[in-house]
Amino acid sequence: MRDLEKAPSIILNNRQFLKSAGFTLIELMVSMGILVIAVMSAMGIYINVIGTREKGLGQLNVQEDGQYLMILIVKDVRASMIDYDNYGESKDCGAVPENGLVDMLCLKDFDGNEIRYKTTLTERACASDRCIIKRCKDSDCEEVDYQSITMTNVSIERLDFYINPTSDPFFAGSTTYTHPRATIVLKLKSLIEKTGQKELVLQQTVPQRYTYKK
Repeated sequence: MRDLEKAPSIILNNRQFLKSAGFTLIELMVSMGILVIAVMSAMGIYINVIGTREKGLGQLNVQEDGQYLMILIVKDVRASMIDYDNYGESKDCGAVPENGLVDMLCLKDFDGNEIRYKTTLTERACASDRCIIKRCKDSDCEEVDYQSITMTNVSIERLDFYINPTSDPFFAGSTTYTHPRATIVLKLKSLIEKTGQKELVLQQTVPQRYTYKK
């Protein structure tokens, strides 16, 4: 009899225990909110790490490619001569204005090979894509002889060459003499870095090594 009398109280206690052991809707919503905040925080940290990595890699690519291009051009200028014979109104390299600014750098080494640099900045294909620098070294540079020397993830934003003097100082009978030199202005942009798009501007003036005394 005593066991039967205790049965209702035992059932009531079990119901109270089950009721207290469960989650209310508010508790569930709070838990889900905390979980969402934790996941969003983790995603934000991950995205920030990826962005920092891309930024560092983009800056590294721009710096490495800029140094490589500048060293290559400077080396060619020092080891060659400015090819004044191919600068002119009807010549391959175009006319040299008074300020000396030209779109193409034309050199000639001591073996008679032409060395030329130009960009695709003036070409229609460069408008929606990246721009590159092309280099040619051949006895007679044709369009098929040019090769890209720009990294895949880098775009050329500017490439200017300043020739000084604007005409050959070694012509017979000249009374003035200025040692030929070229100034290179190079601007590059990283295509990896999405935020800010890191850019780098380099400039250097280099004289040709060859000289001639009249």
